[in-house]
Amino acid sequence: MSQASPLTPLQAYAPDFAHRFGLIMAALAALVAARFPRHPRLAALAIPLWGRITRAARRFERLMARIAAGKPARPARPHRSGGGGPHRPDGIPRGRFWLLRALGYELAGLASQLEALLAEAAAKAALAEVPGVGRIVRPFVRMLAIGASQPRPARPAPEPKPKAKEPPEFIPPGKFLFRSHGYSWYELPTPPLQPG
Repeated sequence: MSQASPLTPLQAYAPDFAHRFGLIMAALAALVAARFPRHPRLAALAIPLWGRITRAARRFERLMARIAAGKPARPARPHRSGGGGPHRPDGIPRGRFWLLRALGYELAGLASQLEALLAEAAAKAALAEVPGVGRIVRPFVRMLAIGASQPRPARPAPEPKPKAKEPPEFIPPGKFLFRSHGYSWYELPTPPLQPG
């Protein structure tokens, strides 16, 4: 009789990770459903964004269930071109932090919860080991401005520019006479006569 192999740390963490991510996404979907219809600019985005959030939560749950069962993650589907504009075909903006700007403080709690979840060592390991996790999570990291408050790495100090060479000092050839049309006229000394 063969013994079952012990669970890897990622397999053990996967159900809890899926559950907590799902709770955050459910709260985000509820906030979008409650607030977007009240804003004329955002009302048209309520249904597409709500659908996107709930689909992402379901995909994440399925992926974590496969990992917990010890099955390999499915290979990524080929990327479908959705155009290079600032919006997706469903009208959802692509820009960074747009959702945080739209909902402001109402979203801050959910953003901090997701940031704390993704900061856990096991979550970082999942993001590193399973590419599908990052593909699901990254759009929400951008929308919720996660990591925006973290200081950016210091840029190296620029190298000092070499000093410009000073032009040589001008020594007039003789006594200044007058200036006319951008020219200066000087009295030149008479050269000595050459003996003949």
